[in-house]
Amino acid sequence: MTHRETHLKQLSVLDFMLLDLGLYLNNNPTDERAIALHKQASDDAAKLRKLYEQNHGPLCNRTNNDQNEWQWINSPWPWETDANYNI
Repeated sequence: MTHRETHLKQLSVLDFMLLDLGLYLNNNPTDERAIALHKQASDDAAKLRKLYEQNHGPLCNRTNNDQNEWQWINSPWPWETDANYNI
């Protein structure tokens, strides 16, 4: 598995964790442990997303940070096989 695939897989795990914890917290808004887990996962996902984009290009067209080149077009599109990984 390449670094790119590893980063994408880790981001998928963190994003799923954030979604699941968000749903849980909708029903349990005072659960301090869940709030702490959500904050940690959110921080980890932000760091990993930044690392991914520095090394592999933008994950979406909203995060194209290069002022001189539209890099979004350089990455595999989400529906292309190269944009995904084997689980």
